[in-house]
Amino acid sequence: MDAGPQLGELIHDGERRRDAVHIAIVPVTAVERLKPGQHVGLVQEGNVELVGPCQHNIGIVDPYLMNEIEPGQRFWLCLYPGTVTSLRHVWTHPVFTAAHVAIMEKLR
Repeated sequence: MDAGPQLGELIHDGERRRDAVHIAIVPVTAVERLKPGQHVGLVQEGNVELVGPCQHNIGIVDPYLMNEIEPGQRFWLCLYPGTVTSLRHVWTHPVFTAAHVAIMEKLR
């Protein structure tokens, strides 16, 4: 089966065909000023809403934005290609799944 384009990697052959890709996105809130395309991740354990630069980035700030994002503003986070573990209109990602489980356990 054809793997399709590998975003985040250079093209090392004579590839000429066009294609389209799905990118998993999640609405999040900036904890500091961010630039479009900047690599970011979750900055507070168990909180899947707050993002900023960190050691374990999980994606990039919406690269199509024309301006920087101010702290407290919400935007679409594009998750890194190949990190989503399941996709069928609703996606899963280990960081978000673990946080959801922790929240549900606290509610019990």
